Amino acid sequence: MSKSNVIKLGWCHTRAFEVKGITRDQLDGRRKTGKFVEGYHYIKDPSGGFMYHWERFNEWCEHGLEKTG
Repeated sequence: MSKSNVIKLGWCHTRAFEVKGITRDQLDGRRKTGKFVEGYHYIKDPSGGFMYHWERFNEWCEHGLEKTG
């Protein structure tokens, strides 16, 4: 598959990560322990919830914080 056929999701609510088997508690735990960087891996949405960046989460899974933050 060429890169031009890849759909980029960007900022997503925690529910979107359920397709990866990642729960809200797991995402929030990583955020609270400083494994994710605010403004890069996650943001707070206008309703007070959190949104996580799909592609940056994938980078974090592959390389860890030192390569993505």
